[in-house]
Amino acid sequence: MEREQFQKILMESALKQGFEHCEVYFEATENFEVLVLEGEISHYENSNQIGICFRGIYKSNMGYAYATTMNEQTVQYLIEQAKENADVIEETEKEVIFEGSNYYTPINSYNEKLKMLSPEEKMEAAKKMEQGALQEYEQVSIDYCVLQTIEKTIALSNSKGLSLCHKKNGIVANISTIAQQNGDVKTASEDWTSNDWSTFYPQEIGRKAGEKAVSHLGAYSLPSGEYRVLLENHVAAELLSAFAGIFYGENVQKGFSLLKGKLKEKIASSKVTLRDDGLLENISGSVPFDHEGVAVKNKIIIENGKLEAFLYNLKSAAKDRTVSTGNGFKNGYKNTVKTKCTNFYIQPGGKTTRTLMAQLGEGLLITDIAGLHSGANAISGDFSLSAEGFWIERGQIVRPVEQITIGGNFYTVLKLIEEVGNDLKFITPSSNGTMGAPMIMIKRISVAGI
Repeated sequence: MEREQFQKILMESALKQGFEHCEVYFEATENFEVLVLEGEISHYENSNQIGICFRGIYKSNMGYAYATTMNEQTVQYLIEQAKENADVIEETEKEVIFEGSNYYTPINSYNEKLKMLSPEEKMEAAKKMEQGALQEYEQVSIDYCVLQTIEKTIALSNSKGLSLCHKKNGIVANISTIAQQNGDVKTASEDWTSNDWSTFYPQEIGRKAGEKAVSHLGAYSLPSGEYRVLLENHVAAELLSAFAGIFYGENVQKGFSLLKGKLKEKIASSKVTLRDDGLLENISGSVPFDHEGVAVKNKIIIENGKLEAFLYNLKSAAKDRTVSTGNGFKNGYKNTVKTKCTNFYIQPGGKTTRTLMAQLGEGLLITDIAGLHSGANAISGDFSLSAEGFWIERGQIVRPVEQITIGGNFYTVLKLIEEVGNDLKFITPSSNGTMGAPMIMIKRISVAGI
């Protein structure tokens, strides 16, 4: 049975069987993955799956049901399961089925040329990525080299007349390298995401990963103290990802953020403008609507240091007597809707990496951090993370640095940002959404070393 026909039959049947209103959420994913090792295919997978979430208001309660097939038997199964679910659930907060936004900005997130690629072409690209690392540096071996293409369709229909569908596809490439010299071993990785195959240069991705690993050979620690610091763009994006939740309305309401009561107050350096923009071209978090059917927009969260807005889904928005910002998303068709970013990023400034290094003069360039899951407290903002990078003198890299721990508080770091670079980069999406940042300069960060 075709999706649109299935959705229509399911909703009509549910209304006839006593549902006041109902909604059908549909999710289909096609995933291709290839891993390469020593020029050979070590793993290959091509998978397809669909998921359906049916929910409806039955006897004043919201009932849920899930399925992975679309046929006549599934229709009745979903209705019966949702009825049973509604009968046993006691809702403390009433859920709603959204009638739709006035306007949805069209977004083209689907690249037909990517769809036309053969498995052989993707495999060859993965091999080239590995070659890029191995051919350039004799000290380098490969930890792993993986290339994925992902195609996803999200469709949402309800009995209030809403009917939405969005299709997107993209590439995720990642390579991890190992450099060894005189008993010294260093690892480094490089990733790349887009849906434009024409901008993918696999050998260059591999070369960068190899260069990173080799450049850290011979590293040693620093004396403990406070240092002026540059965070590379992907490091700044990773740090932002760990603390993105402090800007969620639902976390502010629950006391899981220290930003309660601070709207329109200055909470960051005037250099900082933070956006959540789900309408960017060729970025993985871009969608015209969220999973509740609310139109996605370009929103300013912090403007020149001033806190302008929080991110909301329908339920959290109702609590604050405001409107959803289009940030209600599921992490899978069986999951409940939570707040999640689209493309969440620090707006780039005008300074190049070279200019920022010259302005830094003497200090620390952080190129990698680890331990975000255990070393970052998403409520208090405190973090303590192992890190590595380079020591800078007179605006030039002097030597690699390792075995250090950087510590601080995210709320404080926002205020200590001195400069923002022009090299905005979006990293592989996390549970909080797609994160991006340029290089940033921080006035001081505590470093624990030797």
